[in-house]
Amino acid sequence: MIRLTTPNDSAALIALAVAAGMFAANETEALGKVLADYFSGNLGDNHIWIADEEEGKPCGVAYYAPDPMADRTWYLYMIAVHPDYQRQGRGKALIEHVENALRASGERLLLVETSGLAKYDRARAFYIKCGFEQEARIRDYWAAGDDKIVFRKALI
Repeated sequence: MIRLTTPNDSAALIALAVAAGMFAANETEALGKVLADYFSGNLGDNHIWIADEEEGKPCGVAYYAPDPMADRTWYLYMIAVHPDYQRQGRGKALIEHVENALRASGERLLLVETSGLAKYDRARAFYIKCGFEQEARIRDYWAAGDDKIVFRKALI
């Protein structure tokens, strides 16, 4: 079941992000701060965290928010599914939930960024499978030899 996250989800969401390989265990401080800011209302009403829940615990998560400098353009900042629940359609369901919510409010574009490193081949293939198109490649963005890949999906 996909639902909005709650403050009680924070530890589980951080653990999920580590298990999914998005963060090393020693790199979660920034994620914890974003979650704390979200739940305290410091990020604004347009920042949205959703969780896919199984047996009362989050097994998937997505975080999306508008680009404040663009017309009805949103970023999918994070999507992760716990490895025990991958390849079951949960990631696709999270993206579809995001897209449907944005379409219902008349939003135009959904963007997502990832790395060009080989270890992110599955992520890039996933976005393409979900109907995103590669829009840009910024060479050496994250680090020398690590390109930023931007994917785009029109919502209207």
